[in-house]
Amino acid sequence: MKKWIAGPVLGAVLFVSGILTPPAAQETDIRPAPADIPAVRTIADPYPEFNGIAVDPENGFVGVTDPNRKSLLLYDRNQGATGTGASVPVRQVMGPETYLGMISGMFLDPSRHEIYAVNNDIEDTIVVMSYNSVGDAEPARVISVPHQSWGLAFGRASGQMAVSVEISSAIVFYSREAKGVEAPLRVVRGPHTGLADPHGISWDEDHGEIAVANHGNFRGLAKNTGGGCAPAAGDDATAEGGQFQPPSISSYRSDASGDATPLRTIQGPRTKLDWPMGLGYDPAHNAIVVANNGDDSILIFDRQSTGDAPPVRIIHGERTGINRPIGLAVDPKNGEIWVANWGDHSALAFDAGANGNAVPKRIIRSAPAGTPTPGFGNPEGLAYDSKREQLLVPN
Repeated sequence: MKKWIAGPVLGAVLFVSGILTPPAAQETDIRPAPADIPAVRTIADPYPEFNGIAVDPENGFVGVTDPNRKSLLLYDRNQGATGTGASVPVRQVMGPETYLGMISGMFLDPSRHEIYAVNNDIEDTIVVMSYNSVGDAEPARVISVPHQSWGLAFGRASGQMAVSVEISSAIVFYSREAKGVEAPLRVVRGPHTGLADPHGISWDEDHGEIAVANHGNFRGLAKNTGGGCAPAAGDDATAEGGQFQPPSISSYRSDASGDATPLRTIQGPRTKLDWPMGLGYDPAHNAIVVANNGDDSILIFDRQSTGDAPPVRIIHGERTGINRPIGLAVDPKNGEIWVANWGDHSALAFDAGANGNAVPKRIIRSAPAGTPTPGFGNPEGLAYDSKREQLLVPN
């Protein structure tokens, strides 16, 4: 009689000479399992895409986060791309042991030679790396932070770091020494704060202030009182409802806590704010500088501006090379503004006093000039438009 042998399939039943026999009593197919089926085509960016950016002028480094390849890169601050070629990083940290994922904001600690980078949308952590880390290095420590933390700012005098949290519309503060799961030192959150989907954050130690760039999506502040999410007695009932607000920049005392009212809020059509992302403070010009992602520009405001105030300067135009700017850092020692482009694998250095259609002083590239990028950030769903024969990928 012919014998049929089933392969190594969970729950398989073998038939031999017409008799039902348990699989354990029969031969097994020892051929290797089929390999993964390769894709017919792949849409992916093989190069790092820059998101957060930070400058350490004391040690001469520019650091960038790369959520595409899940890596951190350190470059020589004085380095610029040669011709149209890619720049060579001093070091790159990348691999499964690094804990790096959908990384966004960052800062560099020049005194301790440490890199701080926040995982925004999946891992919910801050990863701390040594400047000397390279390749698949383990972090010096990992700090648990709320879901969708995005921006980072550091107060050297206080030894604290401030973290902006998108979904909670909050700022949380931790000690620089924090490790593992620790409660924040304090939290700024509430309907009177004006925080609404905060992203970029900067710490002005000269004036004891923190500034935050808000996209304007306020999701509400649900409270679990044991009988649902209705406000507790005495609470503001409007705090429960979400709303879309105009984008803004709000400033607070650096020791603020709870439902703190902002010192000043820049908001309105004359501000030209449009998806404001990275934020920095320029002490030489007493200015707040913001990467304006929506119109490919850098906006510079007087620090004391409030209300519907126009920028005092705008860096914008085809000569600037600004392309979907997302990260921003100010180098006060060398009088420079750095911006990380999400749209074309580059980071640009401008004179801090630049205005208009200014040419950058230097360009750092992670890929040759003109290399296209799909611009994927955190793609989840996928749809196919059969009429236009197009793939639709929300990020």
